[in-house]
Amino acid sequence: MIWHEREKATVIVGLIIGMFCLLLYYCIIASKWDCATLREPDGLPLAHDFANVWAASKLALAGKPALAYDMDRLFEVELQNIGSCHHYGSGWYYPPTFLLLVLPLASMPYLLSLFVWLSITFILYIIVLSRIGKHPIILPLCVLFPGIFENFAYGQNTYLSGALMGGGLLLLDRMPFIAGCLFGLLSFKPPLIIISLIALGFGRHWQALIGVLTSSIILIIISLAVFGIQVWVEYFKVMSLPMKFLEAGQADWSLTMTFFAAALAAGLSVKSAYLIQGAVMLFVLLGVGWAWQKNISLPLRGSVLVLGTILFTPYSFIYELALLALPLVWLWEEGRTHGRFPGELFLLFCGWIFPLAIPIFWNRIDIFDGKLQAGPLFILMLFILALFKAMRTNSHGETICTEGTLSRSPSPNRT
Repeated sequence: MIWHEREKATVIVGLIIGMFCLLLYYCIIASKWDCATLREPDGLPLAHDFANVWAASKLALAGKPALAYDMDRLFEVELQNIGSCHHYGSGWYYPPTFLLLVLPLASMPYLLSLFVWLSITFILYIIVLSRIGKHPIILPLCVLFPGIFENFAYGQNTYLSGALMGGGLLLLDRMPFIAGCLFGLLSFKPPLIIISLIALGFGRHWQALIGVLTSSIILIIISLAVFGIQVWVEYFKVMSLPMKFLEAGQADWSLTMTFFAAALAAGLSVKSAYLIQGAVMLFVLLGVGWAWQKNISLPLRGSVLVLGTILFTPYSFIYELALLALPLVWLWEEGRTHGRFPGELFLLFCGWIFPLAIPIFWNRIDIFDGKLQAGPLFILMLFILALFKAMRTNSHGETICTEGTLSRSPSPNRT
């Protein structure tokens, strides 16, 4: 990969801005966290979702990886080593391949492990975003995006997901097999990889699909060699639990960014919620498949894929909104180059600010017999915007600008 001087400067500036914001995040959180007792004000562990990651790593390092899927044993490890646990029913529901990736974390004390985890994954994500957004104002807006901060506060893994997905898309036309390997690493969150496979298939990126299969199979084989088969048996026993918690309301509907949760929050039945989510999933599959079989630019392909991925899964918590940084930057860059629809900038601004606005809508607006969960509506509007922009790309790969002129989009290399 050859980087031009301007690209190098963009990455360097992005890293500087990103590190500054990372320190700012730590300062903001430190004002609320009690680092001496490793607790948040409500008694949960610091970055409480990371507590499950650290405890699962602890059990795996102790030679008991299958016990990571036993919620009682997982919480017992958290209580013994951190002094508190996540008492809302959150457990370890990731496949053993992810356990491989986080295995070294519990070799460090909790606070240091959390710092290493957030810092490394954040920097990887910033590097990817700095390769996408070329305008100087983009990176500050990106790293200050409220969705980015939500992932930080929970200690979650969306920075890693964004780096893998964004990196795979950036490399897809030049190094398709490597791009596919990056997509394959996303198999630690199965809902994220489904739409990617659909997109690669409709886009006829066969080398990338081979890369997906290669990295996924290698991870599975290594996990079997390291942990044994029983850990996979335990995983399949618990993999459906998050949806059951969501159905029962044990997962906070106000912070779950899916149409399934929105329907439940509005007072509809579980059956109705599944029908609505199913309709959204079908719409996403059709939209992504249609967009990826067209000869359109990377910003539009990437935006449709990432937004479709967020919409597709019925279980997507607020920290997953960190992924929105990718389509927001791509759509802004595409509009700056090829023109915008009327009101497009306002919609992008709403997409940037809505993680902060969600609690306002939730507390102020009632709908049917419940509350309004507006999050998935914002994401759907951005997805439709990306599809409309793809529609104005003709069969020659030329984009019709708002002024009515044509500008050629780079033709994807399908191999």
